[in-house]
Amino acid sequence: MKVRKIKGKHYLFDLYGCDYHDLDAADDLKKLLEGAANAAKMEILHSHFHKFSPHGVTGVLVLSTSHISVHTWPEYGYAAFDVFSCSDESQTYLAVEYIVKHLAHTRKRIHDVDRGYAELKTISIPIYKDNTKQTVTVHRKLAEIESPFQKIQVLDLEKFGKTMLIDGITQVCVNDTDIYDNAITKDVRPTDKDILILGGGDGFVAAKVLEKNPTARVTIAELDLEVIYCARTYFDQSKVFNNPRVLVAVGDAMQYLRMAKEKNLTYDGIIIDLTDEPVGSGKALTRLSAFYDELMKLSAPLLRPDGWMSSQAGVPKAKAPLITTYDVLMPLFKKHLVDVKEEKANIPSFLEENIFIYGRTKPKSE
Repeated sequence: MKVRKIKGKHYLFDLYGCDYHDLDAADDLKKLLEGAANAAKMEILHSHFHKFSPHGVTGVLVLSTSHISVHTWPEYGYAAFDVFSCSDESQTYLAVEYIVKHLAHTRKRIHDVDRGYAELKTISIPIYKDNTKQTVTVHRKLAEIESPFQKIQVLDLEKFGKTMLIDGITQVCVNDTDIYDNAITKDVRPTDKDILILGGGDGFVAAKVLEKNPTARVTIAELDLEVIYCARTYFDQSKVFNNPRVLVAVGDAMQYLRMAKEKNLTYDGIIIDLTDEPVGSGKALTRLSAFYDELMKLSAPLLRPDGWMSSQAGVPKAKAPLITTYDVLMPLFKKHLVDVKEEKANIPSFLEENIFIYGRTKPKSE
């Protein structure tokens, strides 16, 4: 994301799985923050640290460029930090890196906020049909998270509104999500009892399924817990995830399918709502083809008689040498299912048409 001059960078970050004693020692936390300030060459003006009873510490360093603070909950192994400075962004981040490196933890979540005024931010979104990019103005960055799997951004974009992007690719936008959700849930029936969504961690597809069939049981197999966190926090999706008819299975979709096979689980419908982007030839295409081949082999047998499957398949065509998910997935749908159809939908925030594929269970005689 390109930025034209800001007045400061504010990092807010959480560390999880920390040692109880590390988080309950005020003197050690003071040394940690002082070390961070020194690493970033920040001048310390004042400091104050308070030890709570029975546990917990809050502390702050007042800097000539702003502040560094910490609040800890030792009983949960959790610490919340923030580092705000009008220094150069890379210099400010040195303080963040120091803390992350010197306080043992098992998981982290880092947000950054641009502070100041008269700023102009833009992001370039790919357009695959002609292999170009379109520059879109960012009014506000709500979140940017580097998960173990991908980079997740929640941005308020000009023309589109609040949008979630994964690795720079639009996933869901509040202003046009209905177009996507209606397309991928087209085959949902009032008689369906169990529906599996592979991916779909933003919750919008599950919400649409329940809108069409409030009695259905919906399972979401989502790889990245941070996608669910962003959906709950920035898209008001807690209602979906708290619905007793929705089961969230956090983990790899392929592993979930193997587990479902072992437990003889079956579904009336399976929705493939995975992140995709066109790939080049060679090893990338081989990996993509192998992935979807395995996914279809595992998922199609889980469908009940007269079951159905739908998938988001990316753009209908991409400029060579790029090859789309559609090119890989359509032959596999025809191999494992019958009555295979496709439908295009123009989703404004995606900047080009996307295509959806539908198929049904093969009769047993086939």
